[in-house]
Amino acid sequence: MDYTVVDVIGHALPLAVGVALSPFPLISVVLLLMSPQGRAAGATFLVGRILGLAVMLAIIIAASELLYSAANGTGIPTVIKLLIGVALIVLGLSKWRPKPAGTEPKLPGWMNAIDGFSPARAFGLGLLLSITNPKELALAIPLGVTIGGALLAPGETVLVGAIFVLVASISIAVPVIALAIAPARMRPALDRLRAWLTQNHSVVMGVLLIVIGAVVAGGAIADF
Repeated sequence: MDYTVVDVIGHALPLAVGVALSPFPLISVVLLLMSPQGRAAGATFLVGRILGLAVMLAIIIAASELLYSAANGTGIPTVIKLLIGVALIVLGLSKWRPKPAGTEPKLPGWMNAIDGFSPARAFGLGLLLSITNPKELALAIPLGVTIGGALLAPGETVLVGAIFVLVASISIAVPVIALAIAPARMRPALDRLRAWLTQNHSVVMGVLLIVIGAVVAGGAIADF
């Protein structure tokens, strides 16, 4: 594909925003920041998040370069992006399924133990949520495929990857930094954010997946 580095950055930004607004990492960092070791746990979670996203994207880019070499111009990578885009839209629509009246939103059981995590375990959680989250993986794969076929210089690839990771991590970095600067003012705000995300995480994720899926599918169609 004849993409410039600016074109690839344009592909990266909406996908990075989708990753940044992924509800579970957001809820996790809020719970960590409200724990007894909040500042340290939040900071190590952020480091794990950044490292995990960087490792995940690097692996996808390397695999995509091999895919393009094997595909030899057959258009298979573009088809993969199109299928991922459609799958994201379908998955997003599934989040809108009506729930029985009076049903309370439920979070994964492991989140109940987060407020007792040490900084070391918080780092591991940040790493794990970044590498093993299938929704975030689905958002990162189209970018990796785009970078893999763009024939960018190594420095340009690093630049695009750094921008993606920075934007994708900013939603975690903001509350961590804000709590360090103004803890008394931030704790009530974090509690309200946790309650809102717990109540609305399915809808938030559904909207994100539909929008990002449409962007990915549209980009793939334009590549044909």
